[in-house]
Amino acid sequence: LTKLSFAKIVIPANFEHEDLIFFPIDNKEKMGIASLCDAIEQCARVDNSTSREVSVRWMTFLDSILGQKENQKAYLTFSDEVKSLGTNLGIHSVSEQEEALTLFHERGFLIHMTSTEILKNIVVLDPQWLIGALSKVICDGSIHINIDQFKEVGLEEDARVTYEKGLTSRDFLDFVWKSDQVEFFIDLMKRTMLLSEWDRESYLIPSLLRDTYVIPETGIPGHRCVYYFSSGFLPNGVFQRLLCLCVELSSRNGNVNTNLKLYENFGSMELEKGSPVHLLENKEVQSISVYVEDDSSAGKVLTIIQSMLLKVNHDVMGAGLTWETCVENVTSKELVSLSDAQQQKLSPWFNSDIQSETEKYTQKVDLDTFLESLS
Repeated sequence: LTKLSFAKIVIPANFEHEDLIFFPIDNKEKMGIASLCDAIEQCARVDNSTSREVSVRWMTFLDSILGQKENQKAYLTFSDEVKSLGTNLGIHSVSEQEEALTLFHERGFLIHMTSTEILKNIVVLDPQWLIGALSKVICDGSIHINIDQFKEVGLEEDARVTYEKGLTSRDFLDFVWKSDQVEFFIDLMKRTMLLSEWDRESYLIPSLLRDTYVIPETGIPGHRCVYYFSSGFLPNGVFQRLLCLCVELSSRNGNVNTNLKLYENFGSMELEKGSPVHLLENKEVQSISVYVEDDSSAGKVLTIIQSMLLKVNHDVMGAGLTWETCVENVTSKELVSLSDAQQQKLSPWFNSDIQSETEKYTQKVDLDTFLESLS
C-alpha cells in the first residue's frame, strides 16, 4: 500500500511499525510521540539532503531570525528586519540571504514564499499565525462567527454576504485581520487558489459557498467531459480551486460576473464570450464533469480545464492526484477515454490536428503567467 498509493511515505529501516502506514498518537497522554520522533530521526540520519554543509554565518543567521520568536514575533519583513540581521552578521549579499532563506524554508525552520514580491517580503516564524489568520475567514460562519462584533463596526451585511454567498469585501478582511499584512494574506490566498478577485471592491472565496445545486429534470446543457478521481480520491478543495481559476480566467477575458452561477458543487460561466461552460462536482462517484455548449470551443475548454487541474495538482496537492479523463461521443452519448478520443479525432473535442499541450504551463510557472497562457 505504501509503495503504490502512498509512495512518498518513508518507512525507517529496521523500525517496528507493525505494518502501519501512520503513527498513532494520543495527544492528551502524549503516547506514541517518542516513537514518531525516533522514526523521524532515523530517516533524517540516512537522508543525504540533510547532510549539506553550511557556513557558521548561516547558522548564526538562522539563530538570529528564530531568536525573534522570543520577542513574540510571528513574522519578519525581509526588506527591513531580515536584511538588517544578515548585514549585521556579515552577510551583505541579498542573493546569499535569499539562498539561506530558501534552505531554511526547505528544512522547515521557517516559511518563506517567493512567487510574488508581496509574499517574498514576509518571513513567517510561526505557522500558527498563518493558520489562525486564514481560519478567521475560511470557517463555518454559523458556528465560528459572532455577528455582533460585525454589527458594532457596521460590517454585518459584509459578514452575511461572505458566509452566504462566498463574496467578501476588503473592509471585512481588514477587520478580521486587524489591518495586519492584509495584502500578504490576500496574495497568499490568490496564489493557493483560495480566492479570486470579483470586482474592485470584493473577492470570491469558493470554499465558503454553501448552497447545493440540484440538477434540473432537463439536465445540464452541453457536451460532457468527465474527470474521474475514483482510482484515488477527490479531496475537498480541488473543485473549489478549479472554480477559483475559472472565475479568474473568465474575468481576465472580459466576461461580466453577473452571468456567473456559483454553488458549493456547481459553477456556470463563460470562459470565452458567448461560450457557456458548466462544472459539476459529484462526491459520490468522485468526479468533476464539465459541460461545453459551444462546439467550436470544446477542444480549448478541454485543454484549459485539464491544465487547471494539473496546476492545482502540482502547486497545492503535491502532485498526488490521479484521474482519468473521458469525453462524450456526441452521437452515441457514451463516454470515451481521452486517449481513444484523441486517436479517433473525436469531434468536437479534437477538430484540430494540433492539440494544445496541457502540461506546458503548469509547472514552475507563477499563477499570472499561467492564466495569461490560457487567455
